[in-house]
Amino acid sequence: MKGTVDICDLPEKDITMVHEFIEFLRDRMKRKSAQPEEKEEIVFATWPLGVKEKLTRREIYDPL
Repeated sequence: MKGTVDICDLPEKDITMVHEFIEFLRDRMKRKSAQPEEKEEIVFATWPLGVKEKLTRREIYDPL
């Protein structure tokens, strides 16, 4: 959506702030499009169980 923002009745300080904010948004958009999205890798905790191979859900949860 393109349009015009009427800031003619604002004080000079506020006009400058609006201008800087727009530049900030444009810079952020450029950086976001330039960098490929990185997927965060989830690392689960591990602990030694003395098991040499993978276990099935049945082997883990079924009573002996």
